[in-house]
Amino acid sequence: MRIAISLPSGDLVSLRLGQDHWLTSVNSWSKEMQEDLGYSDETRIREVRGARDTQALEAWLKNAGPAAGEAVNLSIVVPAYNEERRLPPTLIDMIDFFDARPATYEIIVVDDGSKDDTSGVVQKFEKIRTQVRGIRLPKNYGKGHAVRTGALNAKGELILFADADGSTPIEEVDRLVEAINSGAEVAIGSRALQSEETKVKTRFYRKVIGRVFNFLVNMFLLPGVADTQCGFKIFTKNAARFLFSNQQSDGFSFDLELLLLARKAQLSFSEVPVNWENVPGSKVNLVFDSAKMFCDIFRFAWIHRSISADDYQKSLPKEP
Repeated sequence: MRIAISLPSGDLVSLRLGQDHWLTSVNSWSKEMQEDLGYSDETRIREVRGARDTQALEAWLKNAGPAAGEAVNLSIVVPAYNEERRLPPTLIDMIDFFDARPATYEIIVVDDGSKDDTSGVVQKFEKIRTQVRGIRLPKNYGKGHAVRTGALNAKGELILFADADGSTPIEEVDRLVEAINSGAEVAIGSRALQSEETKVKTRFYRKVIGRVFNFLVNMFLLPGVADTQCGFKIFTKNAARFLFSNQQSDGFSFDLELLLLARKAQLSFSEVPVNWENVPGSKVNLVFDSAKMFCDIFRFAWIHRSISADDYQKSLPKEP
């Protein structure tokens, strides 16, 4: 379904919702394009092809972010590299989900030097939702660098990072928050743990490679963790500040480094089964990146050999 919205700036914003989401904004349209979108000068917001009703749309547009100085309950960090097509539906799903909650939130999209119009897409969302904030990096540093940048700029009491493709539905955050409320300082989504309430849809070869890699991780670095690489993890503010400040990896292996740091600092963390579905367009090269991550196992063990629980305690804010 598709909707057309006129912004206070005079720009026309079109949202197509469904299998092929996209968001675009222009200052002028040909008559044919306006007719196709169902837009007219006397209609500020109009339903097109079964879009949501006018009142719901107005509420969606007017729902502003936290007032200046108001605490942010949850920050969502979304690393993005060449994600102009996969990012819009993910952001729409996040906005719709958190708008229905009383908690305040922010979404930080870190454009990791994209060559497409990822930043342009984020800017269009920024125009209509103050909860969305974009950070553009000057070049492609890597996913780890992008997540670290977003996390260290986050304002939330809890900080979640989630992949731009929406492979883990945003609703799964409730499972992670429940683990945090039960005492965990870090909660990680897992595709490997079995649960009657969750289902993982992926290709067989990806599952095999993942299992082999995780076997090696368990053997040499992190025994007892079933899935280190799921792109859906949440941290308390203090834990995030400590972990991301000590993180050195810019690439895909940053998850390993964060979990190693958490274990050495004796942070309590919980692994939680989540729903997950493989979305085409992954930037991970299963052969090259897996080999590099395997080498990083030993590098992380060496460079963080002296990290201890005392280091984390020293990083905590001093009581007034």
